[in-house]
Amino acid sequence: MTPPVPTKPLDLELRAAHPADEPAVLRLMRASLGWRDEDPNEEFFRWKHYDNAFGVSPALVAVHQGSVVGYRTFLRWRFLDDAGREVRAVRAVDTATDPAYQGQGIFRRLTLRGVAELTLAGDGLVFNTPNDQSRPGYLKMGWSLARRLPVGVLPAKPRSLAPMIASRVPADLWSQVTSAGLDAGEALADGAVAAALLEHAPTKGFRTHRTPEYMAWRTSFAPLHYRLLLASPHDPAEGGLVFRLRRRGDAVEAAVIEQLVPDRRTGMALVRRMLKHTGADYAIGLRTGPSAGLLPLPGQGPLLTTRPLAASPPSPRDWTLTLGDVELF
Repeated sequence: MTPPVPTKPLDLELRAAHPADEPAVLRLMRASLGWRDEDPNEEFFRWKHYDNAFGVSPALVAVHQGSVVGYRTFLRWRFLDDAGREVRAVRAVDTATDPAYQGQGIFRRLTLRGVAELTLAGDGLVFNTPNDQSRPGYLKMGWSLARRLPVGVLPAKPRSLAPMIASRVPADLWSQVTSAGLDAGEALADGAVAAALLEHAPTKGFRTHRTPEYMAWRTSFAPLHYRLLLASPHDPAEGGLVFRLRRRGDAVEAAVIEQLVPDRRTGMALVRRMLKHTGADYAIGLRTGPSAGLLPLPGQGPLLTTRPLAASPPSPRDWTLTLGDVELF
């Protein structure tokens, strides 16, 4: 039973989360975030924070009278700058506060404690794409707006425009099943396949440090049903794209997570094949990185926010991100 909240300021213990805290943390997440029993949220949590190819997520807890009442974690990430130098980074992701303790500043205290510790540890920057409700809180803690990440779309058919335009609601977290292409997790577990595709990874701008290990992890969570569509069934060196299907309102969208292609013509052909084979209403992705076949959707896209830690963030125009860098999490 959660202890009652005192009227005077809370005497909280803020510390690093320990493995033994996991059951309490998961109970807290379930209570504060409304996790449904039928969804694989606990497995998703472990995939993000323990299996990540970039390392285990640093996390903190707030403890009051022996109970975990707050949680904050940062997903490890690695970028390459325009000169090819690696930059250690984190993404501000999961946070939860016991409903009985909300309004006590726990989120802010945990976040600022994490920022201080990560800076001392030498991490370069923190980034995220907060929603309209949480963005003001981040801005007050020193985050800055970097840019709106431009979205690109391609309707499957002219009649697909109507459901696409009407579906101005958040997309479902969990994917829909399709048999189009290959199981991306299985295909990219083969390091040779991943390495061949990564010959077409972005080489300019501030971009994720894509390695075969990263690609294998990023596509490995089975309930997300990531698929890999290759330009040639016999030679991954000819390029491919990673996607998943998700429902957004009345429409089914094909989210292009990675587009690893040698040229624009190949990318456009793959996007059209994906739409044909999946029956999706439209394709969607980001136009900061490769986006062959996707048309600009002005004024749309998530707002990227950043905060310097031990390094300065790149210029807003240098960010070269794909949907795989910012979706989920």
